[in-house]
Amino acid sequence: MRTPIVTLTTDWGNQGFFAGMVKGALMSMIEGVQVVDVAHHVEPFNERAASFVVKHACLGFPPETVHIIDVASVAPFVAVKARGQYFLCSDNGIPMAALGDDIEDVVTIPIQENGIYNFAAYTLFAGVAAKLLGGTPLSDIGPRHGQLQQRNIVGWIPQGDQYRISIHYVDSYGNAYLGMTYKEFEQLRQGRSFVMTVREYEVTEITASYQQAATDGRQRSMVSGQQRMQLTVSATGVLELAVQRSSFSQLIGLRANNEVLLRFKN
Repeated sequence: MRTPIVTLTTDWGNQGFFAGMVKGALMSMIEGVQVVDVAHHVEPFNERAASFVVKHACLGFPPETVHIIDVASVAPFVAVKARGQYFLCSDNGIPMAALGDDIEDVVTIPIQENGIYNFAAYTLFAGVAAKLLGGTPLSDIGPRHGQLQQRNIVGWIPQGDQYRISIHYVDSYGNAYLGMTYKEFEQLRQGRSFVMTVREYEVTEITASYQQAATDGRQRSMVSGQQRMQLTVSATGVLELAVQRSSFSQLIGLRANNEVLLRFKN
């Protein structure tokens, strides 16, 4: 039999005891469970960043994996089946943004009258994970849920002759993942040159890796000393802004939900 897997994607950080509480509950209820820490440093209450993490980190797990997502958690709580896996979270825009067309079924996780659910991952989700991994059908977890909440978690929008692109996620190195894929970029580009404006800086080329030096002759991508801002393509397939051996987010002062501008030259 396959080892039962539960993953955790949260905004708890690593300083507190929350992960330990949830892991202890899971290991007590599910024999042989493997608990995987996907991320505990999602920016607190940032649904856009959480959606990015879930979309790019969770969907590659094997069928029957249970994913606990505790970011901006508030009732109603749902159990979502997508690609044969289960996602336990709030109906706060994250499941729809992260899973979209892959969603197969959704039920509401019931809350007992006068029940305490301030820490949903511990008081609700751990028990549901145990039931699902024990063979309980999703339909027995709770009633069918209505339309999942959709939030305006857009990646980019046209504005005049340019595009406003959101920063969806900043990783532990300070690299910024943009809300536009490389495929979308090339479809819009159509072979043209471009300028990406990031505050007072400009980037005019895409580098193949962090190590490849930018060659912007106008020096407008220079951040400090010999450090240049780079536009590259992350392993997730989205555009990424980085500074070699430094933190783009700290040096430039941008974080998730901020925007950059993209303009193509005719």
